[in-house]
Amino acid sequence: MVNDFLKKYQEELISEKIQLKEDMDLLETKIKEETKFLSVLENSNESYFVEFTPRDINAKNNQKAAEVRTILDDLNKEMDNKSQRMKFYDGRLMELSNLLSEPSKIKASLKKNDSIETNIESSSDNADDASGLKDTLSNIKNLVLLDPYRAQIELDNLISSL
Repeated sequence: MVNDFLKKYQEELISEKIQLKEDMDLLETKIKEETKFLSVLENSNESYFVEFTPRDINAKNNQKAAEVRTILDDLNKEMDNKSQRMKFYDGRLMELSNLLSEPSKIKASLKKNDSIETNIESSSDNADDASGLKDTLSNIKNLVLLDPYRAQIELDNLISSL
């Protein structure tokens, strides 16, 4: 029952994270567009004869550039907030994946602890434990590229069981 709730919560977080990523992509596009527009406005204000003129030639462009700068500041603040929320979702999803894999980890660590206790009793089992450890490490090595978080969890479990 708890696992079902956690899985449902994990799915909701994943969908919210996907939506947030799409929002961040749109926001990033807006920031790029506004930055380009600002650079066009600033380039249009750079005239060679500005120093010789007593009045402001492009007052409208200067005003629009100021507006675009404030819009860019707001967009950058919004992007920072969204990136903080993305980090929050990543952390929660990591915790959920740890919690969801917890029951199997507990069973696996209990089995490993039982095998370690029997290995202490008989020295002939040490070779089997070494080959089992080697197999476990090779499996973790394969996981590193595909799922680094899971590999880290497996390594932590292995270290704690030793």
